[in-house]
Amino acid sequence: MFLCLNCGIAYEPSESDLIPFRPMTAAVTSELAVGGAVQYLAVWRVTATVTVPAESAWTRICKVAAPEPPYLYVPAFTLARAVVQRIGVGLTGAQPTLELTPGFLGDVSRKPSLVGVVREAESKAGRDKANDGPKDASAEGPGFGVLSPIVVGRKDAHALAHFVYLAVESHEARDLLSVDYALDVAGEQLVYVPAVWDPRYVHYSNWRLLLREFDGLVA
Repeated sequence: MFLCLNCGIAYEPSESDLIPFRPMTAAVTSELAVGGAVQYLAVWRVTATVTVPAESAWTRICKVAAPEPPYLYVPAFTLARAVVQRIGVGLTGAQPTLELTPGFLGDVSRKPSLVGVVREAESKAGRDKANDGPKDASAEGPGFGVLSPIVVGRKDAHALAHFVYLAVESHEARDLLSVDYALDVAGEQLVYVPAVWDPRYVHYSNWRLLLREFDGLVA
């Protein structure tokens, strides 16, 4: 998807034209000190009807979200399976109360973020090929500016909502074959979630999410 930093609109290409979306930006609600530059990660907040047995992880998530409807969160800034799973499961399990504002908050970097991600990957591959030895990419950061790229469109988000849901259930199910569910996507919203890149947060793919629901993870 294409993001216009002048008008604050995201555009998704279709067969004949561009479909506009106005992203929302979640405010920083963490009550703890923030170290490092705040960046915003594109995430789809998916509204879905999920039919499951009474004893399931989703039933407990519904109780956490009540009286609001529960959401499935699908990271839109990456296609890396581990990142989609970790951050998607974390946000879905926490069901954070987001303070949303239309568009962007403050000044944003005009760095071509998607190009930056590609160049970082190419640079690392070149170093490894030259037998410099493996290097930890987490020390270099994600390779984009204040706003992340958007590489997952709506249809892909609908499909990945199933992946996130099964990842949530896999923490308690014996195996995925035992998970009996039906998931129907009713809608989606593109949200930018505030975060700080921190290699210590390995369980969230090196991201510290700046939401109060995640403050308990900070030592």
